[in-house]
Amino acid sequence: MSTFPTGFTTARPHLDDVPEILTMLHASDMVAIGFPDFDESQVTEVLTATGFDPEADSWLVRDPAGRLVCWGYLEDGDQEIYCEAYQHPEEPAELQRTMIALLTARAVERARAKGSTELGLAAGAVPGTEERYIGFLAEAGFEFATQHARMSRPLDGDEKAPVPPEGVVIRVMRPEELRRFDEIAVTTFADTAHPLHRSFEEFQATLTGEVPWDEWLVCEVDGGMVGVLRSSNQALDRNEGWVRTLGVLAAYRGRGLARMLLETAFALYAEKGRTAVGLGVDTTNPTGAYRLYESLGMTPAYVANIYKQTVPV
Repeated sequence: MSTFPTGFTTARPHLDDVPEILTMLHASDMVAIGFPDFDESQVTEVLTATGFDPEADSWLVRDPAGRLVCWGYLEDGDQEIYCEAYQHPEEPAELQRTMIALLTARAVERARAKGSTELGLAAGAVPGTEERYIGFLAEAGFEFATQHARMSRPLDGDEKAPVPPEGVVIRVMRPEELRRFDEIAVTTFADTAHPLHRSFEEFQATLTGEVPWDEWLVCEVDGGMVGVLRSSNQALDRNEGWVRTLGVLAAYRGRGLARMLLETAFALYAEKGRTAVGLGVDTTNPTGAYRLYESLGMTPAYVANIYKQTVPV
């Protein structure tokens, strides 16, 4: 098993570590993509995910001075386990190489405990700025599979909410609808490469800090909720509205409902003085989400490659 450099120590992460983890992640983001792209709720969501054991499925690494410089964790996907390894850009590159080895070994251990004979693994990296890490992934047996895009578009301040057709209502979510809102989100992501595998209670635990409830939208058709849009403050430091989750039930797709949800959100952001809007998307999403975002004038701010491999257990 690979080991970290002399003087570097490991520990298991806890919620108290979130601020330090964010500091390290933002330093990594600045080099990889040019701006901080993580927020507190995303880290909290990882540490509280169903099936995730912080005492076994994740490591923190500190340098000899005690600074948190690397974080690695496993995240369950639909058909594979994601190995996520982040490190401070000023630290030795081999931290990520060692972390990937630890995460792979732990994933295999988990698969064996479940009686599996093979295991799908995935990892992500930004081409162009994370070539060294991509090399480490290649050494570990990962191969390119697909691409994820972080998209954005400017807001000019004149965006107007659309007028829905008869029988369709786009409005702000009511507090008592949070559980149904989450059910719709989980259902609409079930047929994508990144399903939302979690309980409602786990979802609630991620709602930390200031939540922009007035930007959480629902779409009703004939009085029933069929679509949702969840905003977050993830990009607030850049005065950018952020669409965290967007989904419409399969039976209601193709009617322009997702577009109306987005256009309503754009108008809300503009009304608040936001100068741009952003979101993330799998470019191969079977719902055609990428094409929808392009049609609304969104373009990739950066792309991240997804690498995968299948290993025997």
